[in-house]
Amino acid sequence: MSPRRLLALSGFLLLGGCLYHVSERADEVVCALAAQPFDLQPPAEMNATAPTPPSAPAKKTASPATPDLDLQTTAYMQTKDQPEKMRLEPKIPPEIPGSETPLLRLPRDRDAAQRELKRIYPELPALPEVPVAQPGPDGQPYTLAALQQIAAANSPALRQAASDVEAARGNLIQARAYPNPTVGWNVQPSNDGSTAGLQGPFIDQTIRFAGKLKLASAAAEMDLRNAELALRRARSDLATAVRNAYFAVLVAKETVRVNEALARFTDQIYRLHIAGQLGIGAAAPYEPAALRAQAYTTRLAYKQAIQTYLYSWKQLVTTLGLRQLPLTEVAGRIDTFIPYYDYDNVLAYVLRSHTDVLAARNGLDKARYNLKLAQITPYPDVDFNVSFLKEYALAPKQAVHTVTIGLPFPIWDQNKGNIMAAEAALMRATEEPHRVEENLTNMLATAYMGYKSNLDALEYYRRYILPDQVRYYRGVFERRQIDINAQFNDLVTAQQTLATNVSAYLSILGSLWSSVVSVADLLETDDLFQLAQPREVPALPDLEALAPWPCCHACPPAGLGRNCECGPAQPEKQPMRNENGNWE
Repeated sequence: MSPRRLLALSGFLLLGGCLYHVSERADEVVCALAAQPFDLQPPAEMNATAPTPPSAPAKKTASPATPDLDLQTTAYMQTKDQPEKMRLEPKIPPEIPGSETPLLRLPRDRDAAQRELKRIYPELPALPEVPVAQPGPDGQPYTLAALQQIAAANSPALRQAASDVEAARGNLIQARAYPNPTVGWNVQPSNDGSTAGLQGPFIDQTIRFAGKLKLASAAAEMDLRNAELALRRARSDLATAVRNAYFAVLVAKETVRVNEALARFTDQIYRLHIAGQLGIGAAAPYEPAALRAQAYTTRLAYKQAIQTYLYSWKQLVTTLGLRQLPLTEVAGRIDTFIPYYDYDNVLAYVLRSHTDVLAARNGLDKARYNLKLAQITPYPDVDFNVSFLKEYALAPKQAVHTVTIGLPFPIWDQNKGNIMAAEAALMRATEEPHRVEENLTNMLATAYMGYKSNLDALEYYRRYILPDQVRYYRGVFERRQIDINAQFNDLVTAQQTLATNVSAYLSILGSLWSSVVSVADLLETDDLFQLAQPREVPALPDLEALAPWPCCHACPPAGLGRNCECGPAQPEKQPMRNENGNWE
């Protein structure tokens, strides 16, 4: 293509309005949204890590008393037809996994019994290591505000919403445009049709009356406003997704930390008890099985918590719009501060400022404009045609001009169907704000119900349940120190109940933050603490400070070290079981 033609084509495109830099404008909008601060870091004292209480001082154990007898539960049944006593032996159904496990029986020889116990109760394997997170940019962990900026800069949904705004702006410009004139060349033949009699240019223009252009542009302007609201909603939805993923990582991280402490705690109790069992055999040989089952249950929860932590991070990376990002430190703790919302204040703000409410009001205005436009459409638009002609066939071949004015006459098409449709659309749009307000109220009630329930549960767990469980465990421990004949089941129950309630507390804490994000999603706010008061959440009890169980053996076995509290030396003669399973 020659340079002249290329220059002419470029000028024609510019004059035709084909280049408006829509892509650049959309990128500018997205960059401006990415630069807007979201979820700024709270004050430094709000993220301070709770201090670790000092470890409990070691206590001397009391001298072990005579071991308890192994109890055997037997039932006897006697009828008229069968006078002899029968022993009930309920069998575990074979459908239950593990039912094939044989009954535990120890040999009478002491050394053989200890070897059998060592085989049945070996040392537990080491706990898996917690994945190490890398430091963030500049050696600092990622804050929620930094994650929000990364997500906004990489979100495809945000760019689509920004493109929709530009499309609505283009539609508004088009709605305001006046109809183009028609320019042409008019040729009329001579009287006999042998030659062209009159020739000349003409121009044709349609004149819009009754404010049709104004109404059409007003309706298009409502579409532009709704597109801008949709962009704001897309930004809020992205912020909600980032918050959910961020708090999921924090909850998973805290769950790993607490479950690791629980796993070490249950492992220590199992080691101490099995050490006492191997030392003097004071307990029934089946008792360590309950502790080992609890230890493996806690280990499983710890291992699952690690996997949840890793895949929660992957979900966060995907939410940020990134393909891959190594495990990195994230600032904040899940048990520091939580926002306290008031239902009435939140509801009033939502019904006043939510994008769905504003869009419904804009839709009502648009329906009114469209109805008025449909009503005035039958009013005719005037068409002007002006021609400048020159006579070429007959003398004196003068130039003449003609003017034609035309307008349609609304006899057959009076636009009744469009008017009826516009009236129905207006009726529907009139009810839309009411429907939206009802829907938002129900959504807020549902979200606030979960928020309030989790908040109350958190309050009870941190003020009553967990402290009482710790008191219960310490009381059982102190009783065991004084009375070695205290029930073994009390110790097992104390351990299991404490672990169960701590896990329930973590679950409630995660559900609470999820409900907080749900309430903030309806607020569509860039700050979680907007319309809320931050309150401090006490940290979980430090499980490392809980006193371990005393072990009842003459010297500490290998691997226990200072965690084992040894009693006095035992006599040489050790109690043994007879052939009936009773202690001698």
